[in-house]
Amino acid sequence: MSYRRLFSILQPKSWVAACRAPAWLMVAFMLIAPPPGAIRAAEAPVREGAPEMTVPLVDEAGTSFTMAALADGPVLVNFWATWCAPCIAELPALGRAAAALGEDGVTVLLVSIDRGGSQKAMPFLETHLGSGRDGLRLGFDPRAKLSREMGVRGLPTSFLLPVDQLAAWRFVGPFEWDEPEMLEMIGGLIGE
Repeated sequence: MSYRRLFSILQPKSWVAACRAPAWLMVAFMLIAPPPGAIRAAEAPVREGAPEMTVPLVDEAGTSFTMAALADGPVLVNFWATWCAPCIAELPALGRAAAALGEDGVTVLLVSIDRGGSQKAMPFLETHLGSGRDGLRLGFDPRAKLSREMGVRGLPTSFLLPVDQLAAWRFVGPFEWDEPEMLEMIGGLIGE
């Protein structure tokens, strides 16, 4: 799967609008796109200063919260959308990783930037993950304010934040989050 770059308008307003690319462009994309299932292996990103994270999110119950509310442990924040194929491809791995990382006190937060908020994303998650979303924390950013504040330029993008949330490791593109090498790398990064 490939990385889905965001444009000034973060998502297509309809599926039809998304498919209006010229035929030659679609053929060119198919020729250069990696084969399905080609999600990249774990490669440790560079530690950077934590981005601003002041914009509140809404959870599935409609309650507002900020990233500071999650500062009791490390957090893996994943920005995704229902219209992003690479995001959908990595969702099951994130669900399995949440179970494994939860044992180490790491919270896995899925942040949907779908315009419809929880009304759009929850039915999608229930259909595609079912009980596989146990252990995942959900947040909704329908106006993509937090994703813009954190410097997200494409989907999926994930941030690993240590307990103090003063640093971050940015993962751009889809990953096999539940692979032993990736889980080991995450443990090593938050242990720094």
